[in-house]
Amino acid sequence: MGSDLMRGGFGQSEGRKNVMRVSKAERAMQQREQETAANLLFEARKQEFTAALRQRMTENAMHDVHDVGTTARDLADGDPFLASLLIPLVEEFTRQTVRDIRTFGNGLAF
Repeated sequence: MGSDLMRGGFGQSEGRKNVMRVSKAERAMQQREQETAANLLFEARKQEFTAALRQRMTENAMHDVHDVGTTARDLADGDPFLASLLIPLVEEFTRQTVRDIRTFGNGLAF
């Protein structure tokens, strides 16, 4: 009788099935946890990248708006008529640049 217990005698196969089910369930749970952690890390990195890109875009846009304004002032060279023609162009460029920065990343899939 003792040897039957040692070798896996009566009732042991059902016990093994239960142990295997638990371990499969645990492995599945661990797999889901790993996938969730990977998804969270991906989303965090994606948001960090988008924020850095938006900051870089904003800095470049500020320089562009400054350059356009300076160029318009240099072109007008004190002439009120030319200034009245160039000012709406500079204002529209500035508005469009701000709009582009605000909408950056909305609906954009990486």
